Amino acid sequence: MHYRLIIAFLACIGLCKAHGQEFVQHHVPNDSISPVEPFVRLLPSGDLWMAWLSWDTRTNPWGSRLHVRRFGPAGQLLAANDLFCPSEAPPLWLEGAAVLPDGGLVLVGRFAWKALFVRVDAAAQLVVAKRYSTNGNERFDDVAVAADGMPTLVGSCSVGADKWPWVVRADPNGVVQAAWSDRFVGVAGMHLEIRNAADGGALLLGQHVSGNAFSDMHVLKMDSLGQVEWGRLFTGPKLWPVEAVQRSDGGWAVLAGQQVQDSITYGAPVLFPISADGTVGSNTRLWAAPVASTYQTTTSMGQLQDGSLFVCAGVNALAGSAMFTMDSTGSVAPWARSVPDSALVLRVHALPLDNGDLLLYGDRYSPAIASYSPLIARWDTAHAFPCGSGNVPVLTDSIVHGLSTMLEHILLNPVVEDFTAQLLPDTITWTVSDPCALSTGIIQSPSSEEVLVPYPNPVGERLQLAGLSRMDELLLLDAQGKMVERWTPPFPAVLELSSVPDGLYLLRATTGSVVRSARVVVVR
Repeated sequence: MHYRLIIAFLACIGLCKAHGQEFVQHHVPNDSISPVEPFVRLLPSGDLWMAWLSWDTRTNPWGSRLHVRRFGPAGQLLAANDLFCPSEAPPLWLEGAAVLPDGGLVLVGRFAWKALFVRVDAAAQLVVAKRYSTNGNERFDDVAVAADGMPTLVGSCSVGADKWPWVVRADPNGVVQAAWSDRFVGVAGMHLEIRNAADGGALLLGQHVSGNAFSDMHVLKMDSLGQVEWGRLFTGPKLWPVEAVQRSDGGWAVLAGQQVQDSITYGAPVLFPISADGTVGSNTRLWAAPVASTYQTTTSMGQLQDGSLFVCAGVNALAGSAMFTMDSTGSVAPWARSVPDSALVLRVHALPLDNGDLLLYGDRYSPAIASYSPLIARWDTAHAFPCGSGNVPVLTDSIVHGLSTMLEHILLNPVVEDFTAQLLPDTITWTVSDPCALSTGIIQSPSSEEVLVPYPNPVGERLQLAGLSRMDELLLLDAQGKMVERWTPPFPAVLELSSVPDGLYLLRATTGSVVRSARVVVVR
């Protein structure tokens, strides 16, 4: 009995430690490429995906790289992939991401004037990459995956000289099932966000363009078949959609940014309550005082389990972010948390976790490489904020806007191009550091029992490989993903590569759902 109590006590300590765990990870490249802000998505298991892009403008202004990482709940690296994309103009750009039921990830954006779809599996390995076009100037800005695993892609396409919002329904391999545009009559624009609804439908947020400048914002509710239930066009003043979360009553909290001066960098968050039938309530604009000459670019919104909301926005150029909070009734707290840029990120984004923690991410300026690079952190809100924070008073007001509901429905037929074979393994590696010195133990690379470790690397003819314990299969793949060699247990102590041509290869070991991979360069 005493032994059982001791075991239970130790288990409790372990669980408490895991619940309170904090980590801060700063990902810095081993070369002077220029990374951009990451996309971060959560899996039901508690794992998380992070994906970002980088460019090397020194040697090729159009060469782009795609970096994908999967982490455990405590920040341990589970899978990684780095891909070099074809050198086309304009280069690849990410705009949205969504998790698939099988644990994989869908990434969307634009590439060489066409809309982009990329899928990786649960081990971060590339499955498919496709481009979509109607008239040569298309993009996907976001993606949502339904319970059956079918992605819905939204963005903008070209019809004549106009830019229309479009919706593309596809299967998990990017095969188009249907494509159409629901647009407000006579208004050009784009869908920017899509969020799944509890009834199987979705909410679409978008923006409209007048001349060369953005102006109005729209919100559309689709049913599970893609039919519009209601649509609202907010006519000014200069709004752009950021996020939407569904409330327990079926209604929505919609977050927008509003431009308040000539530069787009000068703005403030605006929160719109919309009921389940599309009725728009009184809005609230948020200011982190002092409000003079503010740099408030709205970045994210999330909802905690108790129904309360939090909003993140950049405040005062190079001075950090503010995190506003509202209770379940919509009442705004009189103080906002002020997060400095110094050691954490510029323009903080935050995602709520099931246990009440927040997942923070964004980009951080790195003086060592004179560039921005991706950073991710986990914060137990019962503890001090990573890298420090303070409080600033909050002021609120509201804006005046008009509404329009005149929509038209047009079917589309995009051309699809598969370019999976053109995405090649990349040689850029990344150093992971902890700028807040919170958890250097957590962010170490996995041990040799958890990853493949080839040596020597580069290799001539004979390669040794650690990390094959409990693996059922080992593959050697070339840069195009074609199998070159295959081994099964018992694995040889030394892999003979004398017949393998020089080049970059991927070693991939598997057992069940576990995948371990490593790159190796063959040079003689």
